[in-house]
Amino acid sequence: MKKKINVFTIALILLSVFNMVQSGANEQAGLAPAGLVNTYWRLVELEGQPVKTAEGQREMKFTLREENRVTGYGGCNSFFGSYSHDASALTFSQLAATRKFCADTMDRESLFMKALSHAATYKLTGQTLQLFDDGGQVLASLEAVYLRSL
Repeated sequence: MKKKINVFTIALILLSVFNMVQSGANEQAGLAPAGLVNTYWRLVELEGQPVKTAEGQREMKFTLREENRVTGYGGCNSFFGSYSHDASALTFSQLAATRKFCADTMDRESLFMKALSHAATYKLTGQTLQLFDDGGQVLASLEAVYLRSL
């Protein structure tokens, strides 16, 4: 069972990297506004607090796929699920994650997953995506990330 989870995690990582290469081999300066779908979204603020990634740690992120699937990383576990959106609404459902335990990141990961579960609307401005609850409160802010050409 553990081997299957590891293979699944590696597959998710490879899909995320492949998507980044496809969607952004340009430098960020001067880019057109990011699209909501097929963009690598890195978490930069959660519940009004800046999110800093520790040395040697992977960043918290997600990517919305065209087939209404979301994949991401919460700081300890990879996650996946479904989403739906229109011009202003964005909701996540059927979110599931791997089951690793990481003492130093579990609280923040739980807050991130809670923010996704409570998201109701969004605002996309340039390279920044903000998620709001149904009362208009900002849950999280993310920024588009693009790989640079060598």
